[in-house]
Amino acid sequence: MYHTWVKRITDTRIFALVCLNAALYASILTLDILKVTYGITRTQGHICDVFKYTAIISCLIICIFALSHTRKQTARIQAIVFCFTLGADFCLLFTSSFAIGIGIFLGAHTFALIRYRRGWALPAGICAAALFFVVIGVFPRVMHADTGLALTFAVSIAYAVLIITVAISTFFAEQPCENAIFSRLGMILFLACDINVAVFNTLPSGHALYTASVILMWAFYLPAQTLLALSATDLPLINHRRSSRG
Repeated sequence: MYHTWVKRITDTRIFALVCLNAALYASILTLDILKVTYGITRTQGHICDVFKYTAIISCLIICIFALSHTRKQTARIQAIVFCFTLGADFCLLFTSSFAIGIGIFLGAHTFALIRYRRGWALPAGICAAALFFVVIGVFPRVMHADTGLALTFAVSIAYAVLIITVAISTFFAEQPCENAIFSRLGMILFLACDINVAVFNTLPSGHALYTASVILMWAFYLPAQTLLALSATDLPLINHRRSSRG
């Protein structure tokens, strides 16, 4: 009876965190829309960044609460993923260290691969590392780019290899059906976010797609991370005898 009571409280807490993320999501979208439409003050922009970071902390706490569920090993790995994610997002939101932030994300995606398809982690890591060193060696000579730009591009290529591999791996991982849906949809939204990150960092600020990307990055990113956090929990409608593979 005690275990059931604790689990009920934990599930209630997770529901509360999802509601918190929904409220933060509405606030973030409102502030981002205001940013591109009318402009916002530096303080308002900082508040928006704090809201964004708070939402990712909420995702980590969801996984921590899920440690009392039946899929505790999955929740533990996903919590590690979010620890890396928080480090990466701190760099991306509060510093100008874009390459470092993307580099930290490599750790997040490596552990995500360990969660979904452990056997894919080493080959994907080797491929990402090989492309990283090739780009570092070739890009400055071909594009006459400085070391900083070459490093950013190389890290981004390695990142792309890992996140695409993670997205594919969710379609081959053994998970309960509802969790599989959340994992797959979460990674698809994550990819949509990163497409907008690429647009934001390559197009000039006056371009219409650049303006849209300011809003769409977190419009996709926060739902993606919330779904990935929930995919490590015991979802209400799960029948644990069923599983999804492929």
